[in-house]
Amino acid sequence: MPKLLVINSFGPMASTSLSGLMEKFGFTNIPARKLGLHEYLLGITDINSGLMEGRIKEIIKAHSKHLLSGGVSVLDRNNQATKPLVDYKKVASNFNSISANNIQDLYFNCRNIYCDAVIYKNITSNRDWHIELTTDIHRYDHRALYQAYQDNFDDVRMIHLLRPFKSWINSLASQAFLHPELKNRIKFFPHLRYKDYVLYEEAVASMSGMHIDFDELFNTPIDKLSANIADFLGVELPSCDLTNETLDLYGKATSFKAAFTKFDDNITFLKPSTLDYFEQLVENRKIGKMPHNIFAWLRYLMDMFSYRLKHKH
Repeated sequence: MPKLLVINSFGPMASTSLSGLMEKFGFTNIPARKLGLHEYLLGITDINSGLMEGRIKEIIKAHSKHLLSGGVSVLDRNNQATKPLVDYKKVASNFNSISANNIQDLYFNCRNIYCDAVIYKNITSNRDWHIELTTDIHRYDHRALYQAYQDNFDDVRMIHLLRPFKSWINSLASQAFLHPELKNRIKFFPHLRYKDYVLYEEAVASMSGMHIDFDELFNTPIDKLSANIADFLGVELPSCDLTNETLDLYGKATSFKAAFTKFDDNITFLKPSTLDYFEQLVENRKIGKMPHNIFAWLRYLMDMFSYRLKHKH
C-alpha cells in the first residue's frame, strides 16, 4: 500500500536527519520540497493545473547544475564541494506522460520522476513510500489540512518535530548570520520569529501524530527511537546496524554519527547573554512589545556583526 510520511518542522529542527533515517526504513528520501501539495489538498490549486508538474521540472533542472545542498547546518553545507544531484536529460521526456486521477498519484508520479533523474546516490527505497518535509503547516487551516491529508492518501502518518526556543533561535540566527545578502542578515526580527514559532507549536500540538522533541531525537538510544518510530508507522525495523550507516541529509551523504550529533547547539552564534535575554522576554511575555522588540533586534544585530567580523565573512 502507498505510504506517505509527513515530517512537520519549522526552522532548524533536524528534519533532514530524521528523513535520512527514515530512508533506512524504506521511505524514498529526495531533496525536493515545495511542490505546492498543501494548495492541492485544500482545493486552492486544481489537479489539472499542471503546477506540480512544472515545479518538479524546475527543481530537476536546477539540481542538474552544480550546487550546494544538505548537511547538518549552513556551515556544513557551505563547506562542501558543489555537485549536481540529478541529470535532467534522463527524464526530459517523462514530463509529457504524467497522468493522475487523484492527488496521491500526481504527487507520487512527480516525485518518482525526480528519483529517476538522481545521480548522487542509488535509490533502493520503495517508490510508493514517500516523505513530505513541510515547513509551513501553521500557515494554513491545519485542522482542515490534516483531514485533507487523510482523505487524499491511502496511508499517511505525521511526525511533528519540536525544539526548545533558545537553541532553535540560535540555530535559526546562524542561517541569517551566514546569508550572502546583507538585507537577509539584517531583516531578522526575533519577535516575529518567535510569533511564527508559537503558531507552529500551537498547530502541531492540536494534530494527531508522533511528537518528537529535538533533544529526544538526539539523546534517545537509536534502538529505542527506531522501535518507537517503526511501531508508529506500522513498518518493519531496518535489518542493518544504523550506527554504521551513511544517511542522505537533503543531498549530502553524512555519517550516522554526524547526522545524530547536535551541531548548532555547540557553536555560539547568538551570545549566551543574548539568548538569556530573549528567553527572559519570552517568559515575561514582552518579546513582542515595544521597546523590547527593538532591543531584541539590536542585540541580534550586534551579535551578527560581531560574529562576521570575528570570522571574517
